[in-house]
Amino acid sequence: MQQLADGVWVVEPQGAPRYPYGNCMFIDDERPTVIDFGAGASSFAALKRESVEIGIFSHFHHDHVHGDTLFPNIRLLAGREEEDNYRSRESYMRHFGFQFWEELMGQLRWLPYAKTIVGGLSPDVVAPPGFRTIDLAGTFTDNQVLDLGRRKLTALHLPGHTAGHYGFYLEEEGILFSGDIDLTAGGPWYFGESSDLTALFASVSRIKKIGPGILVPSHRRVFTAGINEGLDKFVKVVLDREEKVLEALKEPQTVPELAERRILFPARRNMYEEFWEKMGLRNHLKRLLKMGAVIKEEDGRYRRTG
Repeated sequence: MQQLADGVWVVEPQGAPRYPYGNCMFIDDERPTVIDFGAGASSFAALKRESVEIGIFSHFHHDHVHGDTLFPNIRLLAGREEEDNYRSRESYMRHFGFQFWEELMGQLRWLPYAKTIVGGLSPDVVAPPGFRTIDLAGTFTDNQVLDLGRRKLTALHLPGHTAGHYGFYLEEEGILFSGDIDLTAGGPWYFGESSDLTALFASVSRIKKIGPGILVPSHRRVFTAGINEGLDKFVKVVLDREEKVLEALKEPQTVPELAERRILFPARRNMYEEFWEKMGLRNHLKRLLKMGAVIKEEDGRYRRTG
């Protein structure tokens, strides 16, 4: 674990913080609290798990929730926007966009996600991918202050990655847990139905306005300097892709035709990355349609307007 301040720790995975792992936080206060649960069972073994009272999900994705059952006495909280994703398979699948699989892929899903993406999972990952019911003790909303005892933790709604994605701010220490606004070189993940690029850009701007001294992203090292520059690079990945989409749409194309250019996943490796490519292109096109930069023609093809 990496200590950031008195009683505030990053719980880091044993290896790189890439899927299915991610950085988490432990706040040792009157109500001991864990933020996110993707560090792996071996990393959480360093905590007195039976004493942890509050567990907070940044959002519902597997690499942020799979270790919750390691804590026997915990009260689990999540953003109100995604409350149904923890108790309804239908809502869970809809937020990912799997209702469009057959339309976009021309086939039914058949390869299990874990085997396709990572070749199976280690026992360090307690729960497999996919929907499972998680009993929430409550929800929170934007700017809600969670009382941990000596400290107050502010929930910040930072949508874009998902509709109910949250960050968490310890104002006195200047520490912001930014979740999957993670500053990775590959850019944001915005390939679900509830992903929204305009909202993502606004969330990044909000973090810059807050100006934390320490940023704890889920899938990279802790940032103590260069935060704004890192956020700018993160957004630039999306904007550069958007320019490529616009360039391609000088000639009218459908989403499957556009996906063949591999703008979002140049080294596409499997059927899920093909699906995400198409879902991501849909999200780019939603934004570009609102901007008036593209139009959708009667035959279902999209064309640049300028």
